[in-house]
Amino acid sequence: MPPKRKYDDDYIKLGFTSIEINGETRPQCVLCATVLSNDALKPAKLERHLKTVHPKFCNRSREFLEGKLTSLKKMKLGPSGTSYETSEKTLSASFEVSKLIAKSKKAHTIGESLIKPCMLKVAEELLGAEAQKKIREIPLSNDTIKSRIQKMSTDIEDQVIDKIKNSPYFALQCDESTDVSQCCQLLVFIRFLEDNKMFKEELLFSQELKTTSQGADVMNAISQYMEEHGLMWERLAGFCTDGAPAMLGSRSGLAALVKTKNPSAITTHCVIHRQALAAKTLPECFTIALKTAIKVVNFIKKSALNTRLFKQLCSDMNSEHETLLFHTEVRWLSKGNMLSRLYELREEVQVFLTNKENKELLDQFCEPEYKVRFAYLVDFFAQINKLNLQMQGSGNLKLQGMSNIFAYEDKIRAFIAKIELWINKIERKNFSAFDTLNQIIDGQGADIKEEIQKNVMLHLTNLKSEFNRYFPDCEDKSIQKLIRNPFIVNVSEVSDEIQEEVIEMQHDTNLKDTFESGINLEDYWSQKAISFPKLRDIAIRYLTLFSSTYLCEQGFSTLLIIKNKHRNRLDATADMRLALSSTEPRIPKLVKSMQVQKSH
Repeated sequence: MPPKRKYDDDYIKLGFTSIEINGETRPQCVLCATVLSNDALKPAKLERHLKTVHPKFCNRSREFLEGKLTSLKKMKLGPSGTSYETSEKTLSASFEVSKLIAKSKKAHTIGESLIKPCMLKVAEELLGAEAQKKIREIPLSNDTIKSRIQKMSTDIEDQVIDKIKNSPYFALQCDESTDVSQCCQLLVFIRFLEDNKMFKEELLFSQELKTTSQGADVMNAISQYMEEHGLMWERLAGFCTDGAPAMLGSRSGLAALVKTKNPSAITTHCVIHRQALAAKTLPECFTIALKTAIKVVNFIKKSALNTRLFKQLCSDMNSEHETLLFHTEVRWLSKGNMLSRLYELREEVQVFLTNKENKELLDQFCEPEYKVRFAYLVDFFAQINKLNLQMQGSGNLKLQGMSNIFAYEDKIRAFIAKIELWINKIERKNFSAFDTLNQIIDGQGADIKEEIQKNVMLHLTNLKSEFNRYFPDCEDKSIQKLIRNPFIVNVSEVSDEIQEEVIEMQHDTNLKDTFESGINLEDYWSQKAISFPKLRDIAIRYLTLFSSTYLCEQGFSTLLIIKNKHRNRLDATADMRLALSSTEPRIPKLVKSMQVQKSH
């Protein structure tokens, strides 16, 4: 290692003073405050800086440069010798760019490889050399971006933890999935009351499960996190998971383990998973029709040549669409979308199968009985998709403030009532509830009409039975009535300790007017019912509950983008939090806490 160079007082004649950084003496220009390395403590290098950067000051006297030194000492400089104002803006810009990179789920290298060159080119064309100089100082290297994202993630987590501790209750939802690198990723989301004003949903943590993903493994991860951050199990209102045995097993499932920590916690099975399970009730004839539709799609989509030929055929026939859609069992909406597209392109498909001389598929696809069953499947799965989309309220900004368990129950009860209506109509041979089927049924023979009526009745009856099995009536209806509308509940139906508060609330005219004005349940109980603590406590506990694991499904979709085959060794924890969180990092606070460091 070469010896450290020392500063000479005569270097002021070259425009340089000295500054000590991390125990090392470095030269600092009194004209621009630039700090050079210790190796630059040579007259030749200092003179070169003076002549190249400040040529108009080359012949100035020592007294003039000492005056500049005095001015430099009066400036507010950071530990590295640069101006605080410039440094804070540079660091702030670095944080802002890093946040945008994380929220857009892009690779960290894009800052240095694309964003910074673009900014420099724009500055060159529009703003000039001075702007370019400032942009060059913004640190956007891969490691810097990673560090910034980690700091912002930690700051967001700290904010969320503080808010959770101030919430009377919180609820959790969790799920696990395997990522592109075969790692088992656990996601846990939390719902809590923020500042006693509104309910908020946030990513609590994401963690890789090193070995198995049984209920005990998930429970250990959650328990460890809650203990580390001082979260109390007593405040857990509820826990929502999917229907896997590891989650809902009666003995070693996660739900049972949660009950050991807090017996009063309400464990729920995701309503979207339950709805998907309840919908799997197709009679054999409709199952065969569905398989035939899948065969047709696979025949056309299985080869690149068939796909191109079919696309050209659709173009020649001026079709609205030019491609069919695949479906997969794990995607909730794919069957309905696949069937709807296939039905819209049924004429084009028939021509294509004829040209390809696939007589077996063509005969099956053109049978009158099949056409009627196919039309019913299109209508049925369209209804299922509609219900499924209504269930995806948690995390949906359009439905913010309405993602409580009662809102979902209303949608399920409405769908069961629709099934009863459809059964009554089909009994009278009225197919108006199913538009696609209704359009073609009149042209069919009596035997086909009777056959489809019989099969639809069987399907709808089984469907109603399954929905009632997966969505039984609430056990404590009095509490539900109280929370839904405290002004119509019968006082004798509620427990003794809250009866007086119920009476007081029912006779509060202003509060009743507020409730009847259309305010949603979350806002009413969190903001307007503060003077009724017992009732509010009960309502907040139930309104905090999750109804679905939809946020986890969204999280896994985000993970799939962030941790892809090109970034399969990435620890995506910090990126996930920034991409999924609605809490903004406190960038000014982070900037002030950091030591200034220029980009190289």
